[in-house]
Amino acid sequence: MSERRKKCLEVIEKSGFDGVLFAVGPNFQYLSESHSLLWQRNCFNTNAAIAGASIIPEALIYVNKEGKSTVLTIPKHRDHINTLLNDVVVSFMDQFEDELTHIIDGKYIGISRECDTWIKEVLKNVDPEIRVGDADTIFEDLRRIKDADEIAHMRKLGKFTDDAVMYVCKHLKPGMTMFEAERMITNYGLLNGMQDLSFSPTCGFKTRNTDNAQAIEPFENERKLVEGTMIAFDIGYMDQGYCSDWGRTVYYGKAPELVKNGYKALQAAQCYMVSKIKPGVTRFGDLYGYICDKAEELGYYDYLRFKREEPGGNGHHIGTETHEMPWLKSDVDLILEPGMIFCSEPKMFFKNEGYMRVEDMILVTETGAEFLTNFPRDLFEIDFSKNL
Repeated sequence: MSERRKKCLEVIEKSGFDGVLFAVGPNFQYLSESHSLLWQRNCFNTNAAIAGASIIPEALIYVNKEGKSTVLTIPKHRDHINTLLNDVVVSFMDQFEDELTHIIDGKYIGISRECDTWIKEVLKNVDPEIRVGDADTIFEDLRRIKDADEIAHMRKLGKFTDDAVMYVCKHLKPGMTMFEAERMITNYGLLNGMQDLSFSPTCGFKTRNTDNAQAIEPFENERKLVEGTMIAFDIGYMDQGYCSDWGRTVYYGKAPELVKNGYKALQAAQCYMVSKIKPGVTRFGDLYGYICDKAEELGYYDYLRFKREEPGGNGHHIGTETHEMPWLKSDVDLILEPGMIFCSEPKMFFKNEGYMRVEDMILVTETGAEFLTNFPRDLFEIDFSKNL
């Protein structure tokens, strides 16, 4: 039994559940330790109540409090399941309910949000005496601390994402559209081994002294790249069940001094924040304050998208999901611990000029913190007359 599974069983026992039943999603991946199954686009029924739907999952895992683990899956997912930790039952979706009558052995079952309408209906049919409880966040504290293998994989994802945007920067062409730049991001990942995107990529074009630069949003997919355009990247890839989330800004042409120095200030604020992290001491709610302090020292506080007193927040944890809890908001008292990986994403807006962002994946270490994304911080202006 893996160390992760042992810790998960301790959590299940403390919760009072007789077992947990999860459809394909982050808890499924974490508990089964099956990382190659593409669950991000499957089985979600967030809008099921509105649509009147009862979505049937393509795989489920049931683990009882004694540690017996069974994965029920359709044939195409069989080879993606970790058979060292889990018994595997291959069936078809219209037979899942019959199979579960032979798998479920408890009366109080924890479930998560994936396909919960269908799961509740099925469990009622399996045994009318079964009660269900909310176990969506049951492993949140465990998932927050990454082990050595997770950290190594996240480090590779950060490096890959750095490389992807460098490729795009080298291939920007006058007249190309924002959509074409975003498609380049997508194709680069899929052609170089990534399984999926973490989310739809954004290469946000804002061209100075145009209507487009009067507000942060919206971005216009068909806007063409011309001199004087600021490009705010927000991209992420998914591989082996883990996600990256990354942001930088480049300026197509020679930037005004106000804007160029603003980007330097934003990068300096990000680096200053990381330098202030003390594991076991620093609160998540403290982090954005450090960014504000440095931006204010450099004369750029007023350009920050969110001010100290505003609730916008500055980022989130990341791992099996792009946005894991908690968010980096001022009222979050959680203390940073070694093994946590979070994204910090401060932003500035210059009316009539454009919108800029810096987003990094950051690992909390035993002594401080380090960047997992290391795209050159001094790369801002791109000569529109030639490639890099």
